[in-house]
Amino acid sequence: MHEKIMIATMGKYIDDLMEYALDIIQERKTEVIGIYVIETSTPFLTPKKVKKMMAAELRNRGKDILNSMRQEFQSSKHYMINFRPMLREGDPSEEIVKAAEEENVDLIILGTGKNLIDKRLLGSVSEKVVHSAPCNIMLIKTS
Repeated sequence: MHEKIMIATMGKYIDDLMEYALDIIQERKTEVIGIYVIETSTPFLTPKKVKKMMAAELRNRGKDILNSMRQEFQSSKHYMINFRPMLREGDPSEEIVKAAEEENVDLIILGTGKNLIDKRLLGSVSEKVVHSAPCNIMLIKTS
């Protein structure tokens, strides 16, 4: 059904997203791409040093999240899954859509956020991806 699935995450709801992905895959041969996008926009007057520190922290966080995804998807019980991490920088919605196009994915899985702040931040990303993606989208209502 889905041969190539992209899971887009900022880490907060990763367990929910992976659970749904595994339900869809059902031990079929599938390529899973985990994507974490480092948000590079900062307020105009943010000092250069602070921007570098923020980017480094987000890069490290992204690597940690992708490593935890790799551990789950490449465990012996999921031997049919080929997991590939992807770390990008830029606008999250644009980078997710661009990566999905480049990789010719069949499905993008992402969360919607649960509280007002999450809905404002994550909701805007998921909404933009829904309207621009080249493939099917699975939105997971996270809790």
